[in-house]
Amino acid sequence: MRGFIVLAVLGLILGAALVNQVDQDGGYVYASLGDVVVETSVWFALLAWLISWGLIALLFGAVRRVWGTQRVLSGWMGQRKSRNATALTNRGLISFIEGNWERARTQLLRSARYSDAPLVNHLIAARASFRLGNIDEAKEQLGKAESVEADAGVAVELTQAELQLSAGNYEQALATLVRARANAAKHPYVLALLARAHRHLGEWDALRPLLPELRKYGLLEDVALRGLEGELWHALIRSIAEQSNGSVKDLEVLWRDMPRAQREQLPLRICYLDALITLCGYGEAEKHIVSWLGKDWQPELVAFLGRFPPDNPRKLLKIVRKWLDAPSHDGVLLLAVARVALHAGDWETAGTWLEQAHQRGATPENCCELARFCAARGDHERASALSAEAVGLSLAPLPEVPLPDSKEGQ
Repeated sequence: MRGFIVLAVLGLILGAALVNQVDQDGGYVYASLGDVVVETSVWFALLAWLISWGLIALLFGAVRRVWGTQRVLSGWMGQRKSRNATALTNRGLISFIEGNWERARTQLLRSARYSDAPLVNHLIAARASFRLGNIDEAKEQLGKAESVEADAGVAVELTQAELQLSAGNYEQALATLVRARANAAKHPYVLALLARAHRHLGEWDALRPLLPELRKYGLLEDVALRGLEGELWHALIRSIAEQSNGSVKDLEVLWRDMPRAQREQLPLRICYLDALITLCGYGEAEKHIVSWLGKDWQPELVAFLGRFPPDNPRKLLKIVRKWLDAPSHDGVLLLAVARVALHAGDWETAGTWLEQAHQRGATPENCCELARFCAARGDHERASALSAEAVGLSLAPLPEVPLPDSKEGQ
């Protein structure tokens, strides 16, 4: 309040001084422009000049306000379109997740123009078009996605590769992924897609170098990729066994190169033993079987014993005989040790164990083995009965049907 009073007093003093000055000496201003002559006092000219500048300032202020209002209105309209586009994009994504491809494609394309992330609109629209079977439309959307985002090349290639893999175009997908692999450090998902492409093409040798990178980026934690790793090693083992120049040495090198976790898998061990036996690597197969069973009892491995000639049958017989001391031994073990005894020439012991295996649970295999043994000993009647039993066990039960009376056939 005091400040206002002081300013008011100062204004009155200055105003009085100014009026007094005007009364004493008003000054003189003479202005001529062509035929127009203006004569006035200095104070009136000064006042006219101030009024003119005030009017100009008011005019410019009004123009600025009008321009500002238009900009605000334009911004509000843009924000409204952006909000609507975002809402429509969200609905399009929901439609895509729900499997409504046609509605998803329509919603995503309608909102792409004003979307904050048009790249997403075009990429998902491409997937929706692919689901609808419109391949040309999918390619067009991928092209638009790359045009709206200069740095989206890898994302577009990955989407294109996924669509090609889904369509079964594995060679095209592989070509696309090879281009995208240059940035694999930033986009490790390309490695997972590469692995899928090589797998479907059966290119196991090309897939094998990818395993360290897949493991490096944690992609092998995926269940599907872990299964892919096991499938790879199975295929590589079989390829060596099936090659005309395949050798036991090559197979052993491959086995040592495998991760330990894979070498402990029972299906892979069985595949490896089959390959060793195919390549006549009997000594290596026997050594692995005895070693593995000494650490972890797996009946599936026991069944391999006796299927091939041991290096030292009597030494192996001493080892496997001890396994029969376990109370849980079964027909599989009895059949295996009986075959080892046959290789060792211990006929009586082999026959005893074959009979025990048959008594523990008749199977087509132990029936046939015992029948062969009986035939070799001259007991052809027993051999015939066992062979018939094996046939009956290997076939499904016959249905009940009417049969002729034996008297009618006479």
